[in-house]
Amino acid sequence: MSGPRRWLAPEVVQTSSMDCGPAALKCLLEGHGIPVSYGRLREACQTSVDGTSIDAIEAVANHLGLAAEQVLVPADHVMLPSTTLPAIVVVRHADEATHFVVLWRRVRGWVQVMDPAIGRRWLREATFRAAIYRHGTRVPAAAWHGWARSAEAATAWRERLAAIGVAGGTADRLLATVTAADWQHAAAIDAAIRLVTALVDARALPPGSDAARLIAALADRAAADPFTAIPETYWSAVPAGDDAVVRGAVLVTIAGRHTAAAPAADLPPELAAALAEPPATPLRTLVAMLRADGLVAPVALMFATALAAGALMLEALLFRGLIDVAQRLPMGLDRLTAGVALLVFIAVLLTIELATGSAALRMGRALEVRLRIALLAKLPRLADRYFQSRPISDMADRSHNIHGIRSVPGIGLRFVETVFELALTALAIALIAPDSGLAAAGVALLTIAMPLVIQPVLNERDLRVRNHAGALHGFYLDAILGLAPIRAHGAQRAVARQHEGLLVEWAHAMRRLARTAVTADGAQALIGTMAAAALVASHLSRGRGVGGADLLLVFWALKLPGLGSRLAGLAQSYPGQRNVLLRLVEPLDAREERIAGPAPTAEGPAAIAFDAVDIVAGGHPILTKLSVRIAPGEHVAIVGTSGAGKSTLLGVLLGWHLPAAGTVTVDGAPLCAVALRATTAWVDPAIQLWNRSLLDNLLYAATDDAIGQVGPVMAAARLRGIARALPEGLQTMLGEGGGLLSGGEGQRVRFGRALMVADPRLVLLDEPFRGLDRGQRETLLAEARVWWAETTLLCVTHDLAETQAFDRVLVIEDGRLIEDGAPAVLAAAPSRYRDLLDAETAVQDALRKGTALRQLTMVDGLVVERAR
Repeated sequence: MSGPRRWLAPEVVQTSSMDCGPAALKCLLEGHGIPVSYGRLREACQTSVDGTSIDAIEAVANHLGLAAEQVLVPADHVMLPSTTLPAIVVVRHADEATHFVVLWRRVRGWVQVMDPAIGRRWLREATFRAAIYRHGTRVPAAAWHGWARSAEAATAWRERLAAIGVAGGTADRLLATVTAADWQHAAAIDAAIRLVTALVDARALPPGSDAARLIAALADRAAADPFTAIPETYWSAVPAGDDAVVRGAVLVTIAGRHTAAAPAADLPPELAAALAEPPATPLRTLVAMLRADGLVAPVALMFATALAAGALMLEALLFRGLIDVAQRLPMGLDRLTAGVALLVFIAVLLTIELATGSAALRMGRALEVRLRIALLAKLPRLADRYFQSRPISDMADRSHNIHGIRSVPGIGLRFVETVFELALTALAIALIAPDSGLAAAGVALLTIAMPLVIQPVLNERDLRVRNHAGALHGFYLDAILGLAPIRAHGAQRAVARQHEGLLVEWAHAMRRLARTAVTADGAQALIGTMAAAALVASHLSRGRGVGGADLLLVFWALKLPGLGSRLAGLAQSYPGQRNVLLRLVEPLDAREERIAGPAPTAEGPAAIAFDAVDIVAGGHPILTKLSVRIAPGEHVAIVGTSGAGKSTLLGVLLGWHLPAAGTVTVDGAPLCAVALRATTAWVDPAIQLWNRSLLDNLLYAATDDAIGQVGPVMAAARLRGIARALPEGLQTMLGEGGGLLSGGEGQRVRFGRALMVADPRLVLLDEPFRGLDRGQRETLLAEARVWWAETTLLCVTHDLAETQAFDRVLVIEDGRLIEDGAPAVLAAAPSRYRDLLDAETAVQDALRKGTALRQLTMVDGLVVERAR
């Protein structure tokens, strides 16, 4: 094992409440010098890895190169020097929810903790110990006794005994009984040490020999009558028949790095991508975009900036010359000429400033346009997993902040100008006072070095603020979307408390950032001024008299701290810009949707084959060993209980899920989801309706010449009545998400959009007519089967009566295909399909004949009760 860990834990703040596992993993890996992509870890934890499982976290850490081991130890052992750190520790929040944190280091009664929900912080050992989650599990008594007799347990007990003044031979005699006696006496020794430690800490018992005698007495009595002598809360192992129930803290300890990580071929694709992805370099991406427009403009801008910095130095010399102008230029005409020359110089200087400023603005706008173009070209090629693994609010925030890239050239320009001016000022001091040249260079270097030193701290704290702000944005979005159920369930106070917690953490992070920035700025100004004053004092102490050059030296020397403050201000703005840029360019480096082989060129209905396909999400199997073949043009119904995996089967064909094992072929070639989607008609209640006209929504997926199909499609989808009811007919805006339509009307619009797809090879219907009554569902499904009579069609439905008209039915149960056949054949024999059909019939009969039920019907916005 190799690789020292950092003294400070890398700070990784989670972007959603379920991401503490990936965030803790990234902290551990980065802290041991293993760079890894947090975004890819999050994707992995939503596919092949269960990011909420401590077992999975341990396995992933070992795969990625850390020597990780999961242990269950008494909670008071966590703070002992013998416990291996760093470690992931399971803690419990005030709302009783469990959470992963990284215990990084112990320092004299304090612990350094990286909490993914908050960031890095220092806590008292007692405070952290109180937050540790105590997990209980049943194990063979012999197994626990084996641990109690191990060197690891003996070391921990010696440390606990030493803390209460019991050491040497006395400690040896107490621990000897652990090896000689049975496991219950060993457990009693452990509980007695814990109880006596509490008494010593409370100053109810002196440490030393009295504590040792009490431990021995309590252990002897507790071995016969456990909970009378020692309360149960002090026991870490209690009898349970022939076994023991062990309670303690769950840790994943990290002993360092493996000499070699697992080969990339042995890792799940998502974890391999997390390791392989290079660290993001937003500035390099921006430089590449600037080079795409040519280097002439940036080079000219740099030259103009250097010229402007030099002109500022000449400006100081000219103003110094104005002091002696009366003596050197006695004639009025000469003085007028000098004044005009000075005004011309000032005008040239202003022209340069205006030119460089406008050029920086143009460059910023060009960068923004290029980034927008690059993002718009990249987003369609990203897999759905990329968007599913990131909060909607996070993506919206990135889109909203894209305009911030305009200011990057301006910041860079001011930085270059300040550095040039700083260097020229130091050079000018060296020219007029060679003895002070080295001192001036030292002050200039100090002025440049201080912002660079504080930069990592500012970066980290600014990122913490932005991550907490992102969590707040997500919370606001969730609260707005869930406003109705929040009010219906009276959850306003619970939501307000959670919001308050997020807001407080954001405020603390913002305060720490402001405090750090102000402290750094003040220190920069103070140190710079003191250094400049020392430079001037050193020069004047040489006793050569005070001349005109000395006035310039004082002016330039005192200018150095001002330039340093300007650099510090730029340094404070850089972290925010860098973190925004990092989020903006991150999609550009994201892995594009994987295409398995060349796009198929076959025409006509698709032939589909699943061969032993496994689909995994969040480390949990969704489909297992699925093998089925669907002939071209075949219409197949798919049924099963909710959560069985029906929609996932369709999602595989759409490219939403990648097989963890097995193969999917279309027309005998590996599935190319990108190409198949282009020739697929898909109806699903989750398909987005846009805040555009009804006509635009119908034509959204259609070709340019499909306008002639609008009439037949509206007739087939029963949309004519909807169009007549809308105030502007086909040109009526439907509202955000189709908000001006009912649920059933929205489904018919989605169905009409699918009918507009020209010559589809595959039709996927996932609960296509949800929100419509049974009669309408049957009519529209029959219309769909006639419209796509020669096309391969898969229909997921919970309405068993609809499936009896199909030639073939697949029954999915717990992710497995358990039945496959004609509906009449399955219904005639004892089968799961027959059970589902009977259950549906029983529910319908109960609704029709039940006397205890009232029948309410909505007619033209009025509720009408039918008499029985």
